[in-house]
Amino acid sequence: MHFDLVPPKHGGDLAYWQRKVGSQALAWLDLSSACNREPWPIPDIDPKLWNELPDQAALLAQATRYYGLRPSAIGAGSQHIIESLPALLSERLKQKVVMVPRIGYQEHAFAWQKWGYDIAYYNELDELLTQTWQVAVVIQPNNPTGRLYDFESLQAVLDKAESMDAYLVVDEAFMDPQPEHSFLSACEASDWPKALFVLRSVGKFFGLAGARVGFAFCSTRWEVALNNLLGPWPVATPSLFLIGAAFDDLAWQAQAKQSLAERQALFVSRVMPKLNTIFDSQQHTVCPLFVTWHLESSEYAERVFEMLHTVGVHTRLGEGWIRVALPARDEIDRLDKALIGLLKTAGGRELA
Repeated sequence: MHFDLVPPKHGGDLAYWQRKVGSQALAWLDLSSACNREPWPIPDIDPKLWNELPDQAALLAQATRYYGLRPSAIGAGSQHIIESLPALLSERLKQKVVMVPRIGYQEHAFAWQKWGYDIAYYNELDELLTQTWQVAVVIQPNNPTGRLYDFESLQAVLDKAESMDAYLVVDEAFMDPQPEHSFLSACEASDWPKALFVLRSVGKFFGLAGARVGFAFCSTRWEVALNNLLGPWPVATPSLFLIGAAFDDLAWQAQAKQSLAERQALFVSRVMPKLNTIFDSQQHTVCPLFVTWHLESSEYAERVFEMLHTVGVHTRLGEGWIRVALPARDEIDRLDKALIGLLKTAGGRELA
């Protein structure tokens, strides 16, 4: 076990930047975290919820209606489940090779590394069909690349896992705006594959990252052990109540999907041409909640990332890529004006 590793960095980190550059960071337009910038509105809640131990029964019923399948476990965000899977499978695997996407949510690799697994990286899903591994992680759609795979491709990887007595983890944290692409719709609860784990999160589409609620779907073979690993009360009572209310709010969900589509169209028409110029790249992937640009080098990406800070725009920087969360409707004008201001500066004209 290796619990002294340096953890990955994340978006939504304005407190870090405040310490680094000063209080002006708190006034930045923070598009670094790809959670919905028009989140589900939090209602008043009964203060008594803070006095009661959590009971998951109601949320499990509400989640079953929302997902169409009953979750096997509820965790403190899908991150909690990501942390638990290496321990769950540790004693069942003689060899410990885990394949993760080369560009993707870094906590997957980090979680397995902490438990002593060997990490191998893949660029294309087809590589999983020709290699030997014990666990494969697919992020669907990928964060940050936005790559989305079809059912047939995922089924081929699942078949490969079953043939090797291996396991497939499908992380669907960003799937809510397009549930028709969810692997859940291709699976039957009564015949759930032993090799398959599907993870879902409410932090992205609902914009409720602070509630810390996520779900796992897996074979009944693993359900008791996984819940024992997660512990008896992994999610606070107010969070259970709030997420259940969000799942039941069908009117908001329909409005939110319409808003995402309208905001995306506005972003693509007004903002994207300016970012294409600033990034000197039109290699981008558009997702319902974010857009990611692939730049010529890590050095150039860091340079542009820092230049955006000069006009008060904070994005998510990776190795040769920058991810921009889809702004709220009332943030698009602010972003557009900031980018116009950047393009008028000496540095911006140099980029252009």
